[in-house]
Amino acid sequence: MTDETLLFTSAVAMNVDQGKSVDSPPPEDLQATSPSLIPPEDTDFLDEPAQRQRIGLRWMLGSGLVILVGVAGWVGYQAVSRQPAPSVEVVTAPVTRDDLEVTITEAGSVELGGQQTFKAPSDVTVQAVLVEERQRVSQGQVLLELRDRTLQQTLDDQLVQNRINQLTWQRNQEILAERRSRLADAEARLQDSAELLDQGYISEDDFRRDKQAAEDAQSEVRNAEVELTKAELQVQQDQVKTENIRLQLEDNQIAAPIDAIVLNVDVKPGDGVQREGRLLSIGDPNQETIRLQMTTLNASQVAVNMPVRVSIIGPDPDIFEGRILRVSPQAVSEGDNAEQSSVEAEARLAEPSGALIPGSAVSVEIVLEQRQNALVVPVTALQRDAATPYVWVKTADNTAQQQEVEIGLETLESVEILSGLQAGDEIVVFLPPDVVLTPGQPLTVPQLEGAPEAGGGPVEIPVEGAE
Repeated sequence: MTDETLLFTSAVAMNVDQGKSVDSPPPEDLQATSPSLIPPEDTDFLDEPAQRQRIGLRWMLGSGLVILVGVAGWVGYQAVSRQPAPSVEVVTAPVTRDDLEVTITEAGSVELGGQQTFKAPSDVTVQAVLVEERQRVSQGQVLLELRDRTLQQTLDDQLVQNRINQLTWQRNQEILAERRSRLADAEARLQDSAELLDQGYISEDDFRRDKQAAEDAQSEVRNAEVELTKAELQVQQDQVKTENIRLQLEDNQIAAPIDAIVLNVDVKPGDGVQREGRLLSIGDPNQETIRLQMTTLNASQVAVNMPVRVSIIGPDPDIFEGRILRVSPQAVSEGDNAEQSSVEAEARLAEPSGALIPGSAVSVEIVLEQRQNALVVPVTALQRDAATPYVWVKTADNTAQQQEVEIGLETLESVEILSGLQAGDEIVVFLPPDVVLTPGQPLTVPQLEGAPEAGGGPVEIPVEGAE
């Protein structure tokens, strides 16, 4: 059988397979229409109907077998794909509500409100110490008396000079009075000389002498008035000098500017103290403040009125709450090393602790951000390998469901959930490292003691700079 005959037979079989009747044209028509397709000597089989039926049946059986194999493959694939996925062992916990915090920790020192240290105004000798440590003092109460021998001698000398100038002023008053009396006598004599000259009893030379004497007396009065004015000004100047010296001496009396308690007395009677030397310290025990020297990195995150928790450095300390009172806008460097610069800040306790010792070192925890009663999950539960963060939720039929969430405040251990979950939802908080969950995958939860909960409680972010 030639290739052309096989092509024709295939076409017939395809029509039979599609359920169509096949009417074979007469041999003469085939020969006429396609003489080159089927040679005349190979067309004898077309005259036999049984032969044509056998060929069609073979093609129908072949096509059915192909269809049967395809259907069997599809059924097998569906059977395999519908088999349940293997169960994955995970750790779950319910979503809870808790307080969430971001904090930094710095070291500080305790001070009392209005605390100050008095220093010597000049080189002085301590004359008297009128208070003792831990003594309560009232505003204006004298604490120390100092003696400046040079200044005291200056005052004594000034008082002597004041007395001399006072006497000079008094003498000038007397001189003025005397010269005014002489002037009155000279003017009276001149008047008598004028009358005698008119009557011809004296000469004009005598009259001129009396007139000159009156003029000289008038000049002496003017000079005396000038000297008296100068003496009065000198007395006034002496009073100002004396007052200044007395004020300087009063500065050597140290008085309390506020109601306070004496923290430290650095001197005793008879001690010589150089200028700016420490004398004593006081502070208001009704207020306690914490002085901080913060790193520039931490200071950039801190603002006035942020909550703080103060505790003594050590195990199981008592905690005292307060707020940031002041943050310096400028960093201060030690020497020329700008890398060691720090920013000064001050915090005030809400109420006196009764336990913190002024000058002692304390740990100060500063709350940068906080959320009260927030919906939180552990950071291990949050998945970030998609465009939107999500968590795996364990459904009622113990299968995994992917749930997108909106997150808020984040710490090293917990994340705030703003939307997507509710309190009580059971979420996967731990997966084995080599496991990848798919939606609908069965989950098994082992009975573990101490499994992590969804809420982590207040979380501290440790920041370098605290001791």
